[in-house]
Amino acid sequence: MTALGIDVGGTYTKWVTLEGEAVSGSGAVPTPPGPDETVELAASLAAHAGSIGIGLPGHVDRDTGTALFVPNPPGDWDGYPVGERLGALTGVPVSVVNDARAFARAELALGAARGLADVLFAVLGTGVGGAVALRGAVLVGPRDNLGEIGHVTVSPWGPVCCCGNRGCVETFAAGPGIVRAFGPGTAKATAAEVAEAARAGDERAAQAFEQAGWALGVALGDAAAFFGVGSVVVGGGVSGALDLMRSTLNNELARRRPLIGDVTVLPAVLGPMAGAIGAALYGRRSG
Repeated sequence: MTALGIDVGGTYTKWVTLEGEAVSGSGAVPTPPGPDETVELAASLAAHAGSIGIGLPGHVDRDTGTALFVPNPPGDWDGYPVGERLGALTGVPVSVVNDARAFARAELALGAARGLADVLFAVLGTGVGGAVALRGAVLVGPRDNLGEIGHVTVSPWGPVCCCGNRGCVETFAAGPGIVRAFGPGTAKATAAEVAEAARAGDERAAQAFEQAGWALGVALGDAAAFFGVGSVVVGGGVSGALDLMRSTLNNELARRRPLIGDVTVLPAVLGPMAGAIGAALYGRRSG
C-alpha cells in the first residue's frame, strides 16, 4: 500500500510517497496561503495513496485530526479540521500529527536514531520543534506536544516569541532568529545566506550561529536533565549549519556534564524529507 506523507512548514510544504520503507516519490512547494489551499494540495497528491499522514508545526488533536495551535504557516489554522476535510476530499484514512514528532518517528525508525531507545530530537527551521523517544517510542501528549524544546526559556528578557513568551530557544535558533541576530538591514536574508557569510569570515554571522548554538545547548541540557537521555538528533532546514553552532552547543552540554553525563549530538540523516517520511509512517497506522 502506498503511504502519502506531507510535512507542512512555515515556508515550504514537502511530500513523499512510501512503498514499504522506500521513498517512491517526493516533492516540495511553497506553503499555500492557508489551510484550505494546503488541504487541496494534499488531496491533489493522494490519487494512489492508501493512507495519508500530515505533519503540522504546532499542537494538534490526533483523535479528531484538528489543528489546535499552529502559528508559523500562512493563514488561520487554529481549530481547523484538517483530518475531516482531507478525508472528505480523498476518501482515504488521514492521520494528523505534530511535525517534530513525525521527524522523530522517521529518524528513530529509519535514520540517525535507528537502534537507539532513548533520544531527544530538535528540528531547526522557521521555528524550533522537538520530540522525545523513551524505550523506543516517541512520546505524544494530549495535544501532541511532548518535547517542545523550542519553547524552553533561555533568556527571560529576550525577543518575543510567537507563543507569547520571551526568550524561547526558537527566537535564537530558528531561521528568523538567526537572521535577526545577524543585524539591522538583513531582514530579507535567509539563514542559509547567513551561514554562507559566516563561513566566509563574517564575524556578525558567526556570532549569530554561536548564539543559536548556546540557546540550543541550554535547552537540550535542560531536556537531558528532565528525561535522562544521552543522545540527541538535530535536523531541519537550518541544521545544515550545525557545524557553526557546535562549539557553543557542546560547551553548554559540557558545563552540565556532572548532572547530565555525556550527551552525543548526531546530525539527522534523512534530509529535508524526514518529517514527510515520519508523517507517512504515522498515516500508515490509520490505513
